[in-house]
Order: sequence, then structure tokens, then C-alpha cells
Amino acid sequence: MSILKYLDIKSLIKQFKSEGLSMRRRFAFYVFYVICLFLAVIIILLNLFGILNPTNRQIMNDLNAHLSACSERIERDCDELAACAISFSGQLEQSIQDYLTENHISFDELKNNSEALDALQNRLYNSVYLNMQVAPASGAFYILDTTVNSVSDVPLYNGIYLKYINLSSENTVNNDFSIYRGSFSTGKSKGINFHSGWKNESSTSFFENCNDIFSDGTHYVLSPVTPIPDTWERARYIYVPIRDYNDNIIGVCGFEITDLLFQLSYKTEDGRWGSETCGLLDESNGIYSGQFSSGRYNNTDNGLNIRNRNGSQLFDFENEKCIGLTKEIVLGKDSFSAIVMLPKAQYERFLRNGQLNIMLIFLIAAILVAVCCIFMSKKYVSPILKKIEQLKSNEDSGKQLHIREIDDLFAFLEEKDNYYEQQLNDLENAKRFAEEEARKAKEEYEKAAEKYELAKSEIDRLAEKHKEEIVPEEYNFFVENLGMLTPAEYRVYELYLSGKTAKQIAEILHITENTLKYHNKNIYSKLGISSRKQLLRFAALKQHRDGKENWT
Repeated sequence: MSILKYLDIKSLIKQFKSEGLSMRRRFAFYVFYVICLFLAVIIILLNLFGILNPTNRQIMNDLNAHLSACSERIERDCDELAACAISFSGQLEQSIQDYLTENHISFDELKNNSEALDALQNRLYNSVYLNMQVAPASGAFYILDTTVNSVSDVPLYNGIYLKYINLSSENTVNNDFSIYRGSFSTGKSKGINFHSGWKNESSTSFFENCNDIFSDGTHYVLSPVTPIPDTWERARYIYVPIRDYNDNIIGVCGFEITDLLFQLSYKTEDGRWGSETCGLLDESNGIYSGQFSSGRYNNTDNGLNIRNRNGSQLFDFENEKCIGLTKEIVLGKDSFSAIVMLPKAQYERFLRNGQLNIMLIFLIAAILVAVCCIFMSKKYVSPILKKIEQLKSNEDSGKQLHIREIDDLFAFLEEKDNYYEQQLNDLENAKRFAEEEARKAKEEYEKAAEKYELAKSEIDRLAEKHKEEIVPEEYNFFVENLGMLTPAEYRVYELYLSGKTAKQIAEILHITENTLKYHNKNIYSKLGISSRKQLLRFAALKQHRDGKENWT
């Protein structure tokens, strides 16, 4: 409850608007803000480097490992089946050549010779049957480039095609056949039950490009997935050429891999992320088809669309979408795509769980950060605030906080406080001293003013007395001719009035005594006076009268 109260956003906003945040809350807020900002930067970096969602990365890593194992196994199984087909082809080549030699006929002479072809099939049946028993296949066949009916509208080819009716990934021995194609006499002699799919000969377009297909040292060819005629099943076929002594291709043989056999061979197993499906795809005009380890994907009518999606692939089956990876592999001479995938809904469920876990982790981290901020606030800020309150109330206990910088700060503040207190005392003393000096100065001023009034009265008295001694005509002449003095003479006149002696005036004006005497002579002559004493008397009278005029 204390944490929730402390983190009450509404009250924090109200307090901030009215009086601002307290030091404790401000400290906690800034620490929380910095840590959250740091976490946000980490999240952005993890997102940029694809580490933010470990669940997706783990799923892709596991799918990639499964894909590598699956593709290696498909390549190994295909090579193993191709080796069986090559051995099968060698057996057929030898048996055909022996039959032709024993009957003194060539391969071309087999055409339209039903008796000879029936006899040849009867001899080759055991090779087909035995190789189908030992090979990891759902069926075996051979087709020769000859026929008993060369005038047929559709080209037909003679051979045997055996297919199991039941399959088991562990044992295919002694299973009944669901399909037999070959001569009637051979099937009857071997005790085969004929089904509606029986045909004496087969039609195929394989021989049209046979020489090109097996050029450049190609030992076998793996076909795309194709429907099996007259059935609801699909299959791939491994083809190996049958050659005569002149190395001419006279037929092909191989094995069948149905969707069911592929499904049984690569069973879908529930792994860490649930059901994972592998498959082998071939592409035509941008549309993919193939075989899958789960039967739910083998009956896609309109093919499969594959789109790249953030380091993975999206497999669109129209009615369902999957997420997975692909890897190109070469089987025979053609390229195929090995895939591993998960249902999109299943994939997204794990992603959501991973995201919820991440959100929970970050939520727990945020709560822990908030708790740490509050603890740090109480641990470091509360003692500081308490110390400040003690200083404000003058109740400081002197106990240190054991935080060097804060203790130094309070010691500095205390020193400053003592210094300012001393300064205040000094100012009080200076104030008292200044007040005393002002009082004394006031007394001295009053005494001086009193003396000034006495002196002024005396001057007025003397002026009245001198007035009686001065000849008015001479005084008037003096006043009227003051303007006749030159600047230098008037300067000498002013210095006399200020009380300077002749020697002092000569030093001030930087002139000799003879020059000063010359100025004195001119001044006396222009002003109509005979001595400096008379000059000073007339000047004092003039100042007295001028002063009275100003005051009036």
C-alpha cells in the first residue's frame, strides 16, 4: 500500500502543479526515469538485432536444426533408393540381354511380339518383386521402349508395375498388391489378383526426352509428385535407365514413393513447439506441390504459395497457413525444396506466450526499479531532509550522515553560518560606532555653524566699518575696470583673493618674481589702486556686496 501511495500519479500531478515535487519524490522520479530510459534503449537495440523475442528465435533455431536433419535424411534416403534402382537396372539389363541371346533375337524384334514379351516379363518378374521387397519403396516398375501394339492411337510401352496395397514403415514383406500392370499370362502365373486398375501396357511421355534427361552423367532422376492413374493416390518416382550393350537406352526402371510412404517414413512428431511437419516440394510456375509428413497437407488441390516473412516463410494452403523454413537440395539433377513448418496459429500462440513472459519480466523489473528508487530515496534523501529540518529549527544534533559530500556540505554551511554571524556582529558594532561618530560629527557641525554665524556677523560689522573708510569713487573705478584685466592678470587677481602669497602665485603660474611684479604693476594701474592691501579690501567689499545681492 505504501508503494501504491507513493506512486499515486494523480496526487503527484496535483502536488506538482500546486507546490512542485518534494526532494524525495523528485529523486525517485529521476532515478526511475533514467532506468526506464536505459531499459527502453536496450529494448530498441534488442529489437534491431532480433533478440527481443527469444521465443521466435528459439523456434527458428529449432526449425532450422530440424530442417537440416530432415534434408540430410531425405538426401540419404533418396541416394539409398537410387542405389537400389541402379542395382535393379543392372539386373534387368543382364536378364534382358540373356533372354535376347538365348532366343537369338534383337531388342527391336520384340516389338509387336506378344509371345516373346510375355516370356520376357515372366523372366523379369522375380527381379521386380525381389527388388521391391528390399527397397524402401511402395512399388517397383520397369518400362521398355517396345510394345505389343505399335498401331495404338496412344503410344504404349511394355513392362511390369507392382504396388503394395498396405504399407508399414517397419516391414513391407509379403504385402498384397493393389496394382499390377503387365501381361495377363505373367500375372496369372504368379497368382496375382487382378483389380480394376490392371492394364497390359502403360502410356508415358518419359521416352520422348530420355536421352537428354540422362545426359551429363546423370545416374537417376526424381520426378515431381504426380497422380497415379486410375487411383486417388499421388507418388514420386525414381527413374534409372536400362541400357543395352551399345549403351543405348532401351527402357527405365525404378521405384515408387507414395504420399503415404513419405508420411510413414517421416512421421510428424510433437516436439518442443508442438507438431512439426516436414516435406519435399517441387515448383512449377511459382506454385509448389509435394509430399508432407502429415496427411492433412497432401491433398492441396490448388498447390501451395510460399512467401518470405521476416527470416522465415509463410506457407499458404488456402484453408490453413503455416510458418517454417525451406532449404534447397539437389536430388539427381533437379532442385527441390526441403521444408519444416508449424501451423501459424500454433506458432503465434507460442509467440504470444513468449511476449507475455517478456512483458511480465519487464513489469517485474519495473516494480523492482520502483522499489529500489523508494529505498534509495529513504536511504539517502530522508536523512538529508531530516538534517535540513534540524538546521532550520536550530536543533542540529551534530550527528553525521556518513555521506562524505553531504557531511562536507553541512560542515561548509555551518562554517558559513558562523562566518555570517560574525559578520553580522561586526556590522552591528560598526553601526553603533558609525552612529556615535555621526553624533559627534553633528555636535562638531553645530559648533562650526555657531562659529560661522559669529564670523559672518563680524565680517558684516567690519564691512560696514570699512565701508566708511573706502572712497566710493575709487571703489567704483576698481569695480568698473576689473573687466580690463587680461586673463593672466585676472588669474593673478583671483590667486590674491584666495589668500596666496606672491611666492606661491609665482610657483603656481610657473613665472618669475619679476614677471609677477610686472603683472602687479599693470593690475594696480588698471584698477586705480596702490597696494595689495587696498586690492584685497576692495575685493572683499565687492564679494560682500555681491553676496548680499544673491541672498536678496
